Amino acid sequence: MSLFPRRKKYSHKVATLLHDGQVDVDGVTFSSGSDAASAIVGKKTNGWSFFLAEQAPRRTLRQVRRDYVNAMAVDVDELEDDDGEEDEG
Repeated sequence: MSLFPRRKKYSHKVATLLHDGQVDVDGVTFSSGSDAASAIVGKKTNGWSFFLAEQAPRRTLRQVRRDYVNAMAVDVDELEDDDGEEDEG
C-alpha cells in the first residue's frame, strides 16, 4: 500500500506500507509509520496523522486504522446463546 505525506512540502516522499507492517521510504525500511515520518521530516512525527492512505478523500492512516478496528469489533450480543449464556469458545 502506498502512503502519501499529508503536507505538500513532503509530497515527493511516497512511502510503502509492507505486508509485515514496516514502512519503506526510498529503499530504507522503518519499523513504524512514525519512524518513517520522523525520518522524512527530520524530527519526531506521528506517522498515523502524517501519512495519507488515500489522497483523493484525504484519508489519514489513522482513519483507515480506526475504520478497520471498528469493522473487526465483535458485538457482545453475538457472543451470547439464545438462552443468554456466553459461548465458551
